[in-house]
Amino acid sequence: MKNRKVKSNRAQADYFELLVCQYICHLYNITFSYSKDLAELSNKILSLPSGTARLKLQNDNFIKIQPKIKEILDYEIGQKGKVVNVIWVGRNLLIETTSDVDAEHISRQKTRFSIKSIANTGTGTLKNLGARQIIKYLGIDFSNDYKQMWGELREYLSDSTSSQDKIKKRVQKNQKLLKWATENGKKYQIILNELCFKSFNSLSLNQKINFLNFITDCDDDDLYVIIVNSTDVIIYKPVEKNLKLIKNIEAKKDKMTNVGYIIFVDDKPTYRVQTNNTNGIGISAFCQRIFWV
Repeated sequence: MKNRKVKSNRAQADYFELLVCQYICHLYNITFSYSKDLAELSNKILSLPSGTARLKLQNDNFIKIQPKIKEILDYEIGQKGKVVNVIWVGRNLLIETTSDVDAEHISRQKTRFSIKSIANTGTGTLKNLGARQIIKYLGIDFSNDYKQMWGELREYLSDSTSSQDKIKKRVQKNQKLLKWATENGKKYQIILNELCFKSFNSLSLNQKINFLNFITDCDDDDLYVIIVNSTDVIIYKPVEKNLKLIKNIEAKKDKMTNVGYIIFVDDKPTYRVQTNNTNGIGISAFCQRIFWV
């Protein structure tokens, strides 16, 4: 857990991923290497408001997916050989991958799992695009606007010298300041959303297809996505989502919000894009979250 800021939602996600790691280790008599991490996360969650209920939710969701995990691995073992190692990929923030847990086979091939445990219904975030990916795929560098947003916050606080971390803590503890920062950040969300919307539509069809294939990770033959919520367990292989024989891809404004848009694939609404701050308020970097419609 070194160098990792564990927030409540992240702690629950990490805890769930480690339950999966532990289960796979148990299935195939492999040493579980993350016992300390699991204990720390459990204590972290229990220290939160409604911590017991949050932990129960993750444990209940975990029970639902156990048979699915075993079914997938039994099939993959037939193709790749026995499982000899389990890797918690989610702990390494430097690895840019959708996989959270990798089961490594004796053949050195892997079966990879992207796992989402959700409290209610829905499928959760499909992909979260940070500043580097927004630059790479949409050609938009929003760093100067971000600096301007921070400059306005510093001016409002009459504080030009304190560190960003110190200012964040000050703002988060004061409802008046938090409200101001949130409202000020909203105007930048709207600007970035419009830039991304126009940039996406200006891409060629092949560029749009490449972007959406990246969103779904459909180039990874070994990856499974498992989504568990209050009503269902959803499993699919992203490679099966590869866009083929597509004639038209177009983004259209979302009438419900001015910080999002819908991507239509051959006139069918397929992806919903939400442009916002990474923590929802105007004291953090911007991102784009992409969901299935």
